[in-house]
Amino acid sequence: MSHRGPVHRRSTPLEEEDPRVVRTRQAVREAVRSLVQRAGFEAVSHQKVAAEAGIGRATVYRHWPKRTDLLLDAIAEIEAPRDWQTSGDLATDLARGLERLQRTLSSSPLVPELVALIGRAEWDAELRETKAALLAAGTAGLRQALEAAIERRELPADHDLDTTIARLAGPLFYRRVLAHAPLDDAFVTTIITAYIHEVSHQD
Repeated sequence: MSHRGPVHRRSTPLEEEDPRVVRTRQAVREAVRSLVQRAGFEAVSHQKVAAEAGIGRATVYRHWPKRTDLLLDAIAEIEAPRDWQTSGDLATDLARGLERLQRTLSSSPLVPELVALIGRAEWDAELRETKAALLAAGTAGLRQALEAAIERRELPADHDLDTTIARLAGPLFYRRVLAHAPLDDAFVTTIITAYIHEVSHQD
C-alpha cells in the first residue's frame, strides 16, 4: 500500500507572532471547538465560525479557505515534528515518536472530538481528508525514524513502513480509545522493545 507522506497543515500569515493575529487564530480555534462540541462537525462552516469568533467572514475564508483547514487548525494538537533529526538509534527515535503520541492521547481534552471525527469520516469525504492529515502528522516522527533506519541499513530497504507504523501506534489508539486504559511509559516501552527485538533477530 502506497503512502503519500505526511500531510502538513498549511502555513498561513497567521503563523506570525503579531499579538492581534495570535488572538484571531485562538478565537477561531475556540469557535470551531465550541461548535463541534455543541453540534458536531457538520455545524462547522465559515459563516458560523466567523459569527462565533466575532470576526469577519472574509478573514476566516482568507486564512482557512476550506472547512478542512478550520478543523485541522482547531483540533490538530499533534503536528508533524519540525526540524526532525535522528539520534542514530532506532529505539530512541521510535520512543520519541510514540511519546509524542502518548502525551496527546493521554492529556488532550479533544480526544472525544477526534473519536467522533473518526466515526463521521466513514460517511464524509471531507472529514476523511481531515482524519488522514491528522494521522499522517501524528505518526510522522515514527515514519521519519524508520526511514532513517533504512538509510543506515539498520532495516531492509523494502521494510513495510505503513504496517510497522500501524503495529507501533495502533496499540496506543486501542488502549486509549477502545479500552479506555491509561497510557503509561511501561506500555510504550513494551511496544518498542518487542519490535526492536524482532527486527534485530531477523536474518
